[in-house]
Amino acid sequence: MNIKRLVVIPNIIVSSIVFKPPIIHIYASLSGKRAKCPECKKYSYSVHDRYERRITDLPVFQYHSRKTLAVDKFKCRNEKCKRKVFTEQNDNILPYARRTERVTRLLSDIAIDMPTGSGHVISEILQIKVSRSTLTRRAHQQPLPDINTLTVVGVDDWAFRKGVNYGTILVNMETSKPIDMLPTRDSEDLKAWLRDHPGIETITRDRASSYSTAIDSISPNTVQVADRFHLLLNLSDALDTFF
Repeated sequence: MNIKRLVVIPNIIVSSIVFKPPIIHIYASLSGKRAKCPECKKYSYSVHDRYERRITDLPVFQYHSRKTLAVDKFKCRNEKCKRKVFTEQNDNILPYARRTERVTRLLSDIAIDMPTGSGHVISEILQIKVSRSTLTRRAHQQPLPDINTLTVVGVDDWAFRKGVNYGTILVNMETSKPIDMLPTRDSEDLKAWLRDHPGIETITRDRASSYSTAIDSISPNTVQVADRFHLLLNLSDALDTFF
């Protein structure tokens, strides 16, 4: 198989590939000889300047891959346009991004599906090294799904910054998908959320008194289930203290 097929991105021309362990360097440029002005939407063929962008892409043969992309700046020849110079774009590489869009989607899935500590380890195994804080930001930036009828909801705290400040995450337990995030873990925030979402039949939560107080106050008929993990953790702590 031609290695260029593994690193190809639509509308990008690969000029050369250099392997310097542990990185595969891909040198490429955008394929268009013209570009559309983002302001007036008219095409220009007039190249003003060129610069390089270094972008992380998906791993190849278990090696980290980095694209050095030559990008042209064009002059807008529309005299009525306010934009004089603009940069050619590619839908798979967003402006100012240091990663391709497909890498960003992969990191977003990792950030949502697992804790940042585990996600950090997985990203290193995949040769896409990012920090825990980057994965946390990716999780925060994900759009929350539309909320329809909710019957079983999970409530737990969420560390914006571990040991410093916490919020509350709410999960649709029937789909195992996050549905909302509250800025604190105070009972007042959860009360306000419960008022806006009546009809919940069951709530699974940890043993924090703020959560139980909010639920008792707004939804006294809702069945509350203490999360098994927290029960086992509390039992373990108690046994350690006793023995």
